[in-house]
Amino acid sequence: MIANMRQDHYGLILSIMFLTSIIISAILGAWDPPFTYRLHDIVHRAIVCNTHFKVISNSAREYERERVRKNAVHIFKNDTKPLDNLRESLWNIISTFVTAHSYDRLTEKERETWNQFLIPRGKNEIPPNINPQEAFAEFISHFKDKKTIDQFNDQLKIVFSNYGIHGLITSLDFDANEGNVEKILVYPIDKEASTAIEFKLRDVLISDGSSLRESLRRYLPRGMQDATFIDQIFNWIYPQLKSTLSEDKNATAMAIKEQVKAVGDIYVEYAPGRILVESHSTLDLDSLLLLRAEYDAAMQNRAENSRLRRAVRFSSLVVTNMILFIVSWGFLRKRERRRPQTPQSFLFLMSLIILTVAASRLLHGGTLTNAEWELLPVLIFVMTVSIMYSWELAVVFSFVMTLIIAFGGGGSIGTLIVLFSVTVATAIQLGRLRSRNKLLLVSFNAGMVAFILTIAVGLFSGRELAIILFFDALTNWVWSFLSGLLMTGLLPFIEGYFGILTDMSLLELGSVSHPLLQSLNRLAPATYGHSMQVGTIAETAADAIGARGLLTRVGAYFHDIGKIMKPEYYTENQGEKENIHDKLEPQVSTIVVVAHVKDGVDLAKQHRLPKPLIDLIEQHHGTSLVSFFFGRAKNKEDQPTQQVDESTFRYPGPKPQTKEAAILMIADACESACRSMGTTATPGKVENKVHVIIKQKLDDGQFDDSGLTLRELKTIETSVIKSIIAANHGRIRYPGQVDEEPPKNSLLPEIKEEKTTITMH
Repeated sequence: MIANMRQDHYGLILSIMFLTSIIISAILGAWDPPFTYRLHDIVHRAIVCNTHFKVISNSAREYERERVRKNAVHIFKNDTKPLDNLRESLWNIISTFVTAHSYDRLTEKERETWNQFLIPRGKNEIPPNINPQEAFAEFISHFKDKKTIDQFNDQLKIVFSNYGIHGLITSLDFDANEGNVEKILVYPIDKEASTAIEFKLRDVLISDGSSLRESLRRYLPRGMQDATFIDQIFNWIYPQLKSTLSEDKNATAMAIKEQVKAVGDIYVEYAPGRILVESHSTLDLDSLLLLRAEYDAAMQNRAENSRLRRAVRFSSLVVTNMILFIVSWGFLRKRERRRPQTPQSFLFLMSLIILTVAASRLLHGGTLTNAEWELLPVLIFVMTVSIMYSWELAVVFSFVMTLIIAFGGGGSIGTLIVLFSVTVATAIQLGRLRSRNKLLLVSFNAGMVAFILTIAVGLFSGRELAIILFFDALTNWVWSFLSGLLMTGLLPFIEGYFGILTDMSLLELGSVSHPLLQSLNRLAPATYGHSMQVGTIAETAADAIGARGLLTRVGAYFHDIGKIMKPEYYTENQGEKENIHDKLEPQVSTIVVVAHVKDGVDLAKQHRLPKPLIDLIEQHHGTSLVSFFFGRAKNKEDQPTQQVDESTFRYPGPKPQTKEAAILMIADACESACRSMGTTATPGKVENKVHVIIKQKLDDGQFDDSGLTLRELKTIETSVIKSIIAANHGRIRYPGQVDEEPPKNSLLPEIKEEKTTITMH
């Protein structure tokens, strides 16, 4: 096998499998036995209560509603305007103090205002140990310059903005029997009540102002955090704090009404030994809810008394899931090339499985019929994996997943038969998706399989051929068909977000009406013809080894679009004109020729081509050597001793990272080389030329990262040789056919002997 730089990351993949097994087991609640009953099941034996449990009690529900009313959190609206005015007043006062510079320059009214900064909370006069004049000088010393003043103002805004969020209140106007007295809901007055945020009452009560003092200490600038300065600011603010909160009684009443309405059912007790469902009866909704209540109570008691048993059961399902994943992945590694190749892509696949199991579990828990509601997420998974990878991979993992869902989630053998049969019927129809309508046809056919199997399995399990059985079968058909509708809508998102190219997308991109192909045909018609020919050769070779032939063909159409920028620099577009490169230095010619790869990538991105096609454009030359100009540089007569750096004559790469990119490289190089042979391209020469080119690429390490094996490389070589020989085959001469000279007055140019040239690509 060709050296492959990829690593299989066995340890990481096993870790992902193990983590997935744990998550799936947790989703299924594997520590408890599953609840196996479904609506309309036939009960062949009487079901007896085995544990104490409760059912609906109207009186208990009314008691709970009353408790909800008493604990309801009241809603208040917050008007921050008083706080804003208070902050502005404080800022204006301090600005006046700073402007005055000294106590002596204050007016009588300003001195009275200053005294408010000195009177502590709960006092009526200034303490005798405080000198107002000295205190004033110390106070304004904190405001040394404009920067300090601005900092103070900014931090003061933060202090008040915190209060602006939850507001302030002096006291509640209701008691503990009318609502929650420990917390309230607050929303800004200019917004809706639905935006209210919960706060503890102690945070919004003005009380002793300790929260205000703490905010000042935390947010004021570092130079203003001494206790005396903070006390002075606090002394002025605290007495003027007013309540900014007022209760929104309408919003509170509506919230309480909704909370009371949301009170669920309260259960009464059932004793062990009591018959819950009689034998030979069909489970209706009431019976199913009764059995579910008994099951939940039994599981709760089991959780308290048998932790070891629960752990063993959970571990056993984890191990079972892990073995299923390992066996499936081992099979796919041997048999399926189109599988996740990196830990990241494998993690994505496992995430899809987890989401599918979770959705199935959710739908199974909410089922009100005997239909298999799990069909919807399972079929979406199968379609997604079939489109992204292959239908074979989808079948393998859908089998694993249906086993887990059917038995781990409490299903029966009938559930397994329906789920797996429908998923297989879906997957095998998605080998090649070349029309969006095909998804609807596939889902319709899968729905018919589900319809027939639901009736057959129902009759086998003892159900009567009644209208309810047909209703369940029709429901399964609807879920199957709905999965196709949903997938049709999800497909563009999957293609765009994950860079997935379906066959139908490739067919759309490969249309000759695409603007880039139109430009290539108009500006570089010979390159266009070369690209079409390479596409045919590459597609045949890719199909021969099981690669994506359509992707390879469309990639070939676009691989040389960079030549649009300077078509005259490439031999196939020069015709009978003088070769421009005869007048250029080899290094310059190399730069121009190599640039068509980067130009092609840029054009592809501008036209929003998918990443797989951009990769083919970028990798179709790999890091190959531009041998023609490299040889010319080495053989320059005027500088025979010049040392030529080979790296400057190589394409920037990267090397082909996929089999499709490697096939495109081979087809491109071989088609160009054989075309340059002209009329001398006999089958023997073509075979020899193709072999030499592939051998050179192999020895140069161009296929190291592609994943190609030597067996596949041999198959590709054979296919390319046959395709080129078929494209260059001669025509038989019909009887009586003679070569005629064109008339002298003909408008057609004289046909000259074709020159053998080297095509630079």
